[in-house]
Amino acid sequence: MEFKKLQLGYCYANNNASCYKLIYKTDVYVCLYIFCVVLISVTICGNLLVVISISHFLQLHTPTNFLILSLAAADFLVGLFVLPISVILQIETCWYFGVIYCYVYQSLANFFDVAIVTHLMLISVDRYIAVCNPFFYSSKITLNITKDSIVVMWLYSFIFTFTLVYFSNIETGKCEQYCVFYGYEYEAVVFLIFLFIIPYSVMICSYTRIFIVAKRHSKAIKCLIEKTQSVESSNSNTPKASETKAAKTLGLVVGIFMICWLPLTLFDLCVYDISAILDEIRNFLVLVSEVTFGINPIIYAFFYPWFRKALKIILSFKIFSPASSVINLL
Repeated sequence: MEFKKLQLGYCYANNNASCYKLIYKTDVYVCLYIFCVVLISVTICGNLLVVISISHFLQLHTPTNFLILSLAAADFLVGLFVLPISVILQIETCWYFGVIYCYVYQSLANFFDVAIVTHLMLISVDRYIAVCNPFFYSSKITLNITKDSIVVMWLYSFIFTFTLVYFSNIETGKCEQYCVFYGYEYEAVVFLIFLFIIPYSVMICSYTRIFIVAKRHSKAIKCLIEKTQSVESSNSNTPKASETKAAKTLGLVVGIFMICWLPLTLFDLCVYDISAILDEIRNFLVLVSEVTFGINPIIYAFFYPWFRKALKIILSFKIFSPASSVINLL
């Protein structure tokens, strides 16, 4: 798609009072909508399977899994209520859903963004405590405490979003088919601090510490194996697997989410006047950031063997059999 071939039209061809829209070639529209349908389907179905798995199987009722369940529920709600409208807005560059839903859409989008980032941060703290202070974790981090933490997370997300929306303005009157969120003067800086700098600092520090501790444990296990078993046994994959898993977790959780969201965050922070070309760039960055809603269940669930077993049981309808909730998945 070349910028020089961009064409402008009206959201409604017969109404020159409506907003301008970007017009692509037919094959570009087809590719974009296929991509978006796949993204929405993966987001809804993938996160719904995570929710069903952890909710149904009693063996999966652990503090960490409950955090994953809450995160998957947030991603599922995004895929159901926000993502379909968002992708149409990014492709068509016009708002066709009325003034009332403009307020609803902007509020829900910001609410779930805050909730998801907060979940990611709390999950990193949970795993940090579990790895670096296992005795404290096993004795103090209970299901009730985790449930209370989840409630607090959702309340914080609601209060933060309500405050942000209350002191901001959602523009719907500039022209027809227009829906833009205008924050106060330093709104972009607040977003950068509370939705990027603080959460990512916590996640990077937590996962870096997890990686260091996991590597130290791997070396200790390797030394123990070398002392108690033959040289052949000491070449087992246990230490390497532990290091690899820790590295993948660090790289996937922090790296992918940061790669997807940092460009859009910096763009909104630095760019004020949107031209046709810049508008298309931002639409692309928004689509890239929305990919994370479908990737999250892959990062937090699809890499676990228990999820693959649960998936087989669900898709084969064995989940409806008696006592299926107590099946051993680990």
